[in-house]
Amino acid sequence: MILCGFDDLDEPGAKGPITVEFPDGPRKIFLVRYDGQVRAYLDACPHLFVPLEMEDDKFLDMTGTEIMCSVHAARFDPLTGACVWGPCLGRGLTPVAVTVADGKILLENPQ
Repeated sequence: MILCGFDDLDEPGAKGPITVEFPDGPRKIFLVRYDGQVRAYLDACPHLFVPLEMEDDKFLDMTGTEIMCSVHAARFDPLTGACVWGPCLGRGLTPVAVTVADGKILLENPQ
């Protein structure tokens, strides 16, 4: 499944939420482009399981260096999804497998 074009994602930047069909039903994910790499995560804070974005495509903090939860400002590393500050320390975002091919960001088979 094509999620978007690689060039449609700013550096640094984020895109989402994007609804994806998983074996257990639809879920929302988001994409992050940081340091030339693309990552995808479920759009759910591991602390309260609420959506992370402040508004569509707004997942990064003002500096563009960390993913930030809109509810309690927890911060996450954009490349690993690890919580680096906030009540979710020790927990991280749930990764979603994506790949970049032919200038497109593709969802790998959801597990």
